[in-house]
Amino acid sequence: MVDQPQKRVIVTGASQGLGRVLAEILAKSGWRVGAVARNSAALENLASTPGVVAVRAADLTDAEAARVAIEELVEELQGLDALVNNAGKVHFQPFEETRAEDFLRVLEQNFLSAVYSTQAALPHLKSSKVASLIQISSISGTHPLPGGSAYSAAKHALVGWSRSIFGELREQGIRVSLLHPGSITPNEQEVASENLSMPPEEVARMVLHQLEAPPGTVVSEVEIRPLYPPRR
Repeated sequence: MVDQPQKRVIVTGASQGLGRVLAEILAKSGWRVGAVARNSAALENLASTPGVVAVRAADLTDAEAARVAIEELVEELQGLDALVNNAGKVHFQPFEETRAEDFLRVLEQNFLSAVYSTQAALPHLKSSKVASLIQISSISGTHPLPGGSAYSAAKHALVGWSRSIFGELREQGIRVSLLHPGSITPNEQEVASENLSMPPEEVARMVLHQLEAPPGTVVSEVEIRPLYPPRR
């Protein structure tokens, strides 16, 4: 039997939290992983993980920096089959106190970084036999978030854009999937049941399910939440 070639994926925001767990689980599942984030020290530590082929430190809110990082990772991976746009940062601040520059920064971190990374990756994804684009959104991308309006607006933008390009890229054989997680345990030392959030491993396994759907099938949107509601 001829071995199937390893699939190649880039994970953004891979230095910590869900992004790091995603990179580790995908690598363990046989994917060749490229990782990009701002934190170079954390990326160097991640680079020792078997299956993590290449890492790059870059600010993905800068379109040119995103292009260069994606191009370099694709070269080291020798192609690209999937991009997981995970980079982003939760931001809580009353709207009345949110300055224009704060709002713009949140939009850049949670929406435009995904746009820039996708624009850079798209020519390479088009060369893959089974290409996937996974967008890590949030429950706040489909529901309001009082006290976090800038973050919710950015995630709503990500969702609207992703749903729009779904039809465009579908015609080219590229699967666009959205994942809307609820609260994720931020620290691996915490117990998910204690703070009513999900361990990042559970969310990562859902991403793997979306990526490894049979050819010709797309798991277009998934909402995943903790069983119990947050305490008010």
